[in-house]
Amino acid sequence: MLTRIKVKNFKCFEEEELELSRLNLFSGINSMGKSTLIQALLLLRQANEQGALGRGIYLNGMYTSIGSGRDLLYRDAAEEQIVIGIASEKREYESQYIYKGEADFLSVADPADVKENETDFNLFGKGFSYIAADRLGPQSSYQKSYYEVWEHEYLGNHGEYAVHYLDMHGTDPVKNTAVLYPEEADKSLLRQVERWMGEITPGISFRTEDYGHSNRIGLTVHQAGIAAAEYFSVQNVGFGISYVLPVVLALVKAQAEDLVILENPEAHLHPAGQSRMGELIARACHGGVQVIVETHSDHVLNGIRLAAKRELIKPDEVRLNYFARKSAERNGEQITIPVIEKPVLYKDGRLSFWPEGFFDEWDKAIDALF
Repeated sequence: MLTRIKVKNFKCFEEEELELSRLNLFSGINSMGKSTLIQALLLLRQANEQGALGRGIYLNGMYTSIGSGRDLLYRDAAEEQIVIGIASEKREYESQYIYKGEADFLSVADPADVKENETDFNLFGKGFSYIAADRLGPQSSYQKSYYEVWEHEYLGNHGEYAVHYLDMHGTDPVKNTAVLYPEEADKSLLRQVERWMGEITPGISFRTEDYGHSNRIGLTVHQAGIAAAEYFSVQNVGFGISYVLPVVLALVKAQAEDLVILENPEAHLHPAGQSRMGELIARACHGGVQVIVETHSDHVLNGIRLAAKRELIKPDEVRLNYFARKSAERNGEQITIPVIEKPVLYKDGRLSFWPEGFFDEWDKAIDALF
């Protein structure tokens, strides 16, 4: 499990070190660093897959595209050197990168051979999943990739391989018992995903259809209350189903010590579904999965709070991080810098304090109305 992220002269951060736990919720004001810390992790994953971890980082690749060096360097950096570091319970990894404004590859200041045990982090493991905010909407068919699905067990950054994964692994038993849907005896991946997706559209079930040599696969959906033989194209049953499917699948398939990074899992979900998403995230983490979730949803937060109160997750397995801003003076000028506030979750679901702007807009609206 990752226990810490460290960055220096990295985008909006002059220097930041953030402690991590099983469930890590990133929320707050736009452009204050939530996605930035996730990008730091993705750059390391990207470099490792490209065999470049000991030499440097590619700024544009499979997991993230930042641009060039000048897009990465902190605007008021005192020195033109960028640092990314991570730590687990067993080891630490940190590299300094030499700044080049036009370059899309930044070399490490001290190149070294990276030994296998130095990459023994869940960030680099086979059970890694990253589901970006811009997921695929309903499609007439979806991509297949035996390499990603079988070798990497990967769903794709945008969920593009989720349907293929479900087709190939649907009969596999779910190994993380903490995410098993209550009162569902069938522990197969497909059925468990269907039951959790039923929190969005009750009574839903899926059918996949392999289109053979076209290297595409189709997804059709059945809903309770409709004739058993009636399966409809996912394009005709609502945007939310295909948008949320990769998120639910990533959480249900994940095993202990896997790392799942989710951006805006609440997108296209009704409030009750967002709350249940928070519960599912909490359950996965209690079963040993590590999740980093970026969200703007108070319903996701409340789902996590309720999970703590119902003892579905231990409060000390949860870290809440609110990315805000504050004014500071530099060279005689007032500037805005990011600050991360960290309320503590108690076992009864309460928080130690509520930062200004931390999911309090409803209270403000009520005060304005009445």
